[in-house]
Amino acid sequence: MIKNMRHKWILITCLLLIGNVYSACEDIDEVPPSRESVGVGDYYKLPDPVVLNADETAMIDAIKEEYNQHIVQ
Repeated sequence: MIKNMRHKWILITCLLLIGNVYSACEDIDEVPPSRESVGVGDYYKLPDPVVLNADETAMIDAIKEEYNQHIVQ
């Protein structure tokens, strides 16, 4: 009787886990829109580059400088 109940709970647990995994797999299109396929693979459109302003450039340069100071030791 106990063995039968254990199998029942294991089956219920497995079915719940399988249901959770199945419901978590949605078809989400996170890939950017593709250009025309040429040859073997698909080629994807890259996002347009963003031009940084002076403040953003200075902040990035400061981060790079701090990084280089700590690496070159």
